[in-house]
Formats: sequence, C-alpha cells, structure tokens
Amino acid sequence: MLFPLLLGASWGGRAATAAEVRPEIAMQLLRVNCVGCHNAEKRKGGLVLDSREAVLKGGDSGPAATEGKPEDSLLVQSLQPGAESHMPPKKQLSAAQMKVLSDWVQNGMPWDAAALSGQGGTPREVSLAPPPAAYRPVLALALSPDGTRLAVGCRNEVLWFRVDAAGLILSGKTSAHPDPVQSLAWTPDGARLISGSFRRVVLWKADLMRQELEVAGGLTGGIGAIKVLPDSKTAIIADGTTAESGIVRVLDLAEGRMVRSWAAHEDTIPAMSLSTDGTRLVTAGGDRMVKVWELPGGAAVSKIEAHGTQVLAAGFSPDNTQLVTGGADRQLKVWDLKTGENTIALSMKSSAFNAVQWSPAGPAVLAVTEDGSVLKYSGLKVHTGAQSSESADEKQLAHVDSALFCLAVNTAGDRVFAGTGDGHLLVWNETGKLTDNIDLAQVRPIPPVAP
Repeated sequence: MLFPLLLGASWGGRAATAAEVRPEIAMQLLRVNCVGCHNAEKRKGGLVLDSREAVLKGGDSGPAATEGKPEDSLLVQSLQPGAESHMPPKKQLSAAQMKVLSDWVQNGMPWDAAALSGQGGTPREVSLAPPPAAYRPVLALALSPDGTRLAVGCRNEVLWFRVDAAGLILSGKTSAHPDPVQSLAWTPDGARLISGSFRRVVLWKADLMRQELEVAGGLTGGIGAIKVLPDSKTAIIADGTTAESGIVRVLDLAEGRMVRSWAAHEDTIPAMSLSTDGTRLVTAGGDRMVKVWELPGGAAVSKIEAHGTQVLAAGFSPDNTQLVTGGADRQLKVWDLKTGENTIALSMKSSAFNAVQWSPAGPAVLAVTEDGSVLKYSGLKVHTGAQSSESADEKQLAHVDSALFCLAVNTAGDRVFAGTGDGHLLVWNETGKLTDNIDLAQVRPIPPVAP
C-alpha cells in the first residue's frame, strides 16, 4: 500500500490536525492521479494543478479548492464514488487517499513543489540483488570520441574494448552496479566514462578502468540516458520512475554532486540527444512527448507530441536543425526543430525502434529494432503526403534472431555496433557485412604484455 499510516482512517473519520498533515503525500497523490491531465500543456477543463495559486484559481468550473473547506472543494468532492464529474477517470481512490486530500485542504493546503515534481521526498526502499547469470542483455554502448575504445554495458558489467582495423580486443571488465547497466557516455575529452543503472551513476577514469566516484543518493529510478557537455565537466542525467516522472539532473563531475534538476516528463526518459555545441538538449519520454531544453539553465524551448506510445529513441542531425525519433508505436520520424513539424515519415515496422543515430558521415539515419533489424536510411526526402517508403532509401544492413537495444556508429560511418538481448556484441561494415559477433559471456580480457 502507498499510505500504510493512513489505512485505519476512514472518509468520514476525525480530520487530521495541521501537525498531522503530510503535504508531500498529498502532492504525490496529485502528481500520480491528477497532474497528468491538468498541467500547463494539457489544461483539461481549463484546470492546472501545478501550483497552489493555480489550484485556488481553478478552471472552467471555478476554483478547484477552497482553503479550510473540503466540502466546498471540487478537487475533493470529485473523488467520491458516484460524483457527477468523477476524478480520476476510470479509477477510484481509496478512502485513506481521499482523506489525505480532504485533510490537506482543511488545513490550508500547505504546498511542497519538490514532492509534486517527483524530485522531493525519500524514494521507496528497494533491495537489489545481482541479476541472474542467464540475464545478459546489452542495454548500452558508447564509442569514445576518437573511435578507438568501445564501452559496452552487459548485465551489471562494463566491458572495455580497444577498436582497431583488425577488430575488437577486450581490455577489461569492471562492475560497480548491482543491477543492469542502462546507460553509458564518454566525456568529450575521452578521459572518463560514465555509467548509469537503477539509482546509481558511476564515473570511471578511462585509462585505468578504475572507479573515480559514485553518485547513489537523491536518485528516484533508472538512469535511462547520459550526455556530457563539451567542457567535459558537466553531465546531464535522465532519471525517472515508470508512469510517474522523468527528471533531468545536472551533475558536476568535479564535485560529484547534482547541481540542478527539473521535472521534464510524466514518465521515464529512455533517450536524450545533445546538440553539437551543447546548448540544446532533447529528451524523449515514455509520455509520448519529445522536448527541447536550453542548457545550462534548463528552460523549455519546444515540445512535440511525437508518437502514439513511448518515445524510445532520439537523435539530433549533425547540423542540429532536424531530429529523428523512434517509438514503441513502430514508427521512425524526422522533425524540423524550427517549426516542430514532422517533415519525413521514414518507416513503419512490425516492432519498436529501440535506438537511432544520425550517421556522422553524411545525411543518413541508422536504427535498430526490437525484432533484430539494423536499418539505414539515406536520400532523405521531405514528406509530401506520399507513402513513407518514398521518403528515403531504406536498406536493411542485417537481421538477427534477438532484440537489439542499443546502437553506435563511428565517425567515418563505416562501422556499426549493436548490442543484443542475449548478450552479444555485433559489428558490421558499411556494406552490411558482419565483421564481429562476440559472445560477451565467453570473451576474456587479453593479458597485458610484460615490459
């Protein structure tokens, strides 16, 4: 139960005193059950519930709440079974939950903005155990800026590969995560690597493959994506809880602490993309939205309702004027960032697009799918109402019998790396020939040569 301390209370029981009211719990109720429809973007019924002032102002039906008078407050009365305009739709809050909100209004509606945004309070306790040995998905890949090193997140390990013309050589394996590694990012100077998992971010000194610092406090959920600003001093972290919040956090790498954060989505953030100059950040949300933010401040620039379901992948074009997005709705789209218009409908497949990347070598988009396809789109044409197959030249570089979750492409565009759901690292050349198929459960580091 969400509120064990209140289970004994009833809807008609004794009203709580001001000292007994816990505004953070009322805020959690509003965030989970109400703010998804009544926010600055959607404004259903003209009502916004993202500030105390907005609640008092109300919407098309008048004030949402009146201080000290829950019996006269639409916010409270609409929760009751049988209410004419029952809220939330298709769901009934428990008696204890309704009493929390009634007592909160009765005692003056004390506000807790951090709790409402999902950034405040103490996250629920979770005990983590190492994943089963058979569970070995490759969920994250990161190629160093100079293209000579590849970091691979498989299970709860980070594997370090040297990349040369002859192939890939495993330099070492490291682990600082009790659960699967979900995200990886190099600093632009190539000196450090950052890995993310559930409520944990680790900074590694790359030349020694040694842990430098760890951030584990103040995080709410899985770290779905990481980006590093061009100065190599600041990292952008995508934190979040499924169906509740997606939070962007700014990590000072020198101090090892979060210096800023803001609520970006109403669901997790599976992917982010950073403009080449580091002044714009794109976040892709499980709430179907894609948003553009100004850095370093985090001001909202624009938003796009990009897909019919979760947006799982996003990538800036090399000139930062376009964005490619892929979703669980099995669609791949290109957007004009100046107008926010969908200019190219690249593809409609039979499974979700899990990762996308604009090839650094030219105007081409690469993508991997849940059903194991590696796809390349070139000759992009602005969409004019024709079928999506006429919007670009599509080439299937490969198809494997496992889901593909992550993707990396070198600067020359002649090597494509992907990770599978069964623990394999695959590499193709520009013609689609498979050059490496590495079972990460079997590979062993090459011992260093004695001086």
